[in-house]
Amino acid sequence: MLDLPLEYALIKFKGNKFSGKIVPELLDLADKGIVRFVDIVFILKEKDGNTRTIELNDIDPESYKMFVPVGKHVSSLFTNDDLEIAAGKLPRNSAAMLLLWENLWITNIHKALVDARGQLVDRGQIAPEVVKQFKQELAAEKRKKATAKKAAAAKKKAAAKKN
Repeated sequence: MLDLPLEYALIKFKGNKFSGKIVPELLDLADKGIVRFVDIVFILKEKDGNTRTIELNDIDPESYKMFVPVGKHVSSLFTNDDLEIAAGKLPRNSAAMLLLWENLWITNIHKALVDARGQLVDRGQIAPEVVKQFKQELAAEKRKKATAKKAAAAKKKAAAKKN
């Protein structure tokens, strides 16, 4: 365990309550062998700005039953500093779930890299906002080219009429 890249996500919820509605999707990812959840922590930020963190094994028994299949491999890997940084990103009167997972989907690629004596040098993600902005810029460039093409065609047509 923990031989593969780890990723984390901080998921914010409106208000300071967790509904558990995302649990089925998390279970699906784990059941399909796509990821293994390594650590799960809940963060509550009150209206006054005070925060508290709740480890998976500290939640109420009913909620715990809901998360146990997701967190059957869970360890406490987040440090207090990690939790403070995450809490600092949250607005007052909110709740969040901080997840740490191992990407199991990369297992065969990892083995192939090792067998080929290769090494993963860098890996990252592109934020959805950046992708959206890129798509908008790409669409604007496409419109600009289409307009320029129409203008050139009209100019060519006008020149042909003169002759």
